[in-house]
Amino acid sequence: MITGIPRGAAKLCGALVLLVVAAVIAFRLAASARETKGRADHAPSSGHWVTTRSGDVFIQEKGPPAGIPVVLFHGTAAWSELWRATSEALAAGGYHVIALDLPPFGFSDRPGGYTRQDQAERVSDVLEKLNAAPAIIVGHSFGAGAAIELVLRFPARARALVLVDAALGLTAEPSDPPAALRPKWLREMLVSLTVTNPLATKMLLQSLIAKKDRALPEYVEVLQRPLTRQNSTSDIADWVYYFAGTDRGAISADRGAYARLKQPVAILWGEMDTVTPLAQARDLNGLLPQAHLTLLPGLGHIPQIENPGQFNDALLKALGTL
Repeated sequence: MITGIPRGAAKLCGALVLLVVAAVIAFRLAASARETKGRADHAPSSGHWVTTRSGDVFIQEKGPPAGIPVVLFHGTAAWSELWRATSEALAAGGYHVIALDLPPFGFSDRPGGYTRQDQAERVSDVLEKLNAAPAIIVGHSFGAGAAIELVLRFPARARALVLVDAALGLTAEPSDPPAALRPKWLREMLVSLTVTNPLATKMLLQSLIAKKDRALPEYVEVLQRPLTRQNSTSDIADWVYYFAGTDRGAISADRGAYARLKQPVAILWGEMDTVTPLAQARDLNGLLPQAHLTLLPGLGHIPQIENPGQFNDALLKALGTL
């Protein structure tokens, strides 16, 4: 009968644990060593900052200033540059594109306060400073929550709404962030192993898309560019704690609130999306029966990079009906 772990095996297990701990600490130290840049060091010259009550927001504008404004909200760990092909297509169609960086991602200031309400107020301030006419609001993935929050809290800012593979958590039970994530050092370790780890960027991107070959070096570089900013791992760790919950204070977290949306709505969804599966699109369409749901065959959670031409054609068609 085996009554315990052999001494040699116990020593081996202990050594492996120490190696894992050392590796995790090394990734966190490597992140600190990389994160030395200021916000302007790698920001594209095509953009500029707009001052709000909660820090400066980085935006990129394209298209005729007199065109109908289209505001683009990006998804997790992305920023305005990932909308490049879409911004160019919309600008060519006569729209005034305003692609922005939702903190803590991209080159916007990171003042803390990452709830949907915080983001909606931030973007409302941007549109006020730009003296923008009522805009078509486009929200992708996690950015869709902030986009809907903007429309619900500041309806005069929006003339229409487009939701793209929206990560809204509407089919999950409301919850607070897990207690295990309360220690910030633990969140920083997790972030340094994943989001801010340049060795993981391509793998993480591939996990989100159906067309794995579209995790191109140019997109990997775009995602990595802002992550050399000072305190990126620490700031994103703050965001993770909020994101791990369901933002119960948000109006957009209330399923009943969607019936109060007065603006026309279009929904675009990658048919092969495994992050926010098609069932979530149909559930959302049920909450917004006036919305038109367009499925994008063969595409996953980030259709604007998986097949830019297909996605941009569908978006332009949707805008034409709103």
